[in-house]
Amino acid sequence: MKKIILTLALAAVAALSANAQIGVTAGYAQKNFTNGFENEAGLFLGANYNIELVNGIAVAPGVEFAMLNYKKDANNYQKENYLAVPILFNYGIEVADGFKLIPYLGPTISFGISSKAKGGVSWGGITLATDEYDVYETYSDYNKFDILVGGGVALEVMEMVRAFVGYNQGLLNRNNDADGSVIKTSGLNFGVAYLF
Repeated sequence: MKKIILTLALAAVAALSANAQIGVTAGYAQKNFTNGFENEAGLFLGANYNIELVNGIAVAPGVEFAMLNYKKDANNYQKENYLAVPILFNYGIEVADGFKLIPYLGPTISFGISSKAKGGVSWGGITLATDEYDVYETYSDYNKFDILVGGGVALEVMEMVRAFVGYNQGLLNRNNDADGSVIKTSGLNFGVAYLF
């Protein structure tokens, strides 16, 4: 029985691998805050593994690293780094020979790696940089974790390059502070992917 299960599992992996494609992505992302925080923007790098399921429908789990920031001047800025895991379902529509239009949608799990800010906290007339995730340093509780839902559309050329634009809406309150205020995020992203 174990041999049968192992054989079926290996056959399933081989079948999925035969219909899978690896993509390396790079692009620009924007993050907007609902409570009046300054919007952030920056670059992201990532990779995904597009697995065709059935009749042109596919799922693309991936991983992305984003470096976002807002800067007004040397004493007023915020810099954040995120690690995200998108799981995007997509459907390829061939619009011309070698060109495919691919609408996609799905959830993204986002985890903040670091969030440094300067502005609003001073000591002896000097504006201090603070760690936004350190409740004792910032007197607030800024949640690192978020779940976003989004979608977009991509244009694939010759099964080699894919340009895309998308939008994500955060579902969770990033503020865990007792003041009860709500901080949610949303944002546009666009970029290109090189397909292997």
